[in-house]
Amino acid sequence: NKFKIIRTKSTVPVCTGDEVEKILRKKNSSSKFEVVSNPEFLREGEAIRDFRYPDRVVIGSNNPKKTIPILKKLYEPITKKGAKFISTSRRSAELIKYAANAFLATKITFINEIANLCEKTNVDVKDISLGMGLDERIGGRFLRAGPAYGGSCFPKDTRALIDIGKKFKTNLSVV
Repeated sequence: NKFKIIRTKSTVPVCTGDEVEKILRKKNSSSKFEVVSNPEFLREGEAIRDFRYPDRVVIGSNNPKKTIPILKKLYEPITKKGAKFISTSRRSAELIKYAANAFLATKITFINEIANLCEKTNVDVKDISLGMGLDERIGGRFLRAGPAYGGSCFPKDTRALIDIGKKFKTNLSVV
């Protein structure tokens, strides 16, 4: 009988929160709940550390006046450690995770293309990565040439983002 916040922590396609809300409203038409998106940003091999010390907390809500104060208080122990708290719309929060992973996958793919050129021109790609990474606009993370990107998130998230683009008739050729 009391107000509840239902958080989606998983990486989900844009509009998933809309669908969850629609299903729940069919079961219970009262306005005693709000569905929010709260994506996690966990790196492989660093999940526990990233959970305890995230660099950012993203909350997407369509009713921020009601939900954000509650969630800010919930995340206060983490934001006091330095995590940034970002409040946005639910759909924006859903898309932030995909966009971040697609961008990181793009950086990895890019440096691997440069590594191919380096091999043919007798240049050490590590020098290129270092020189590029010192540019604060680029940063050195995810500029290590290697066996492409993999893991559990980048491949599925880039494919999902492409599918979302197709659904909304948007060309995402870089992704």
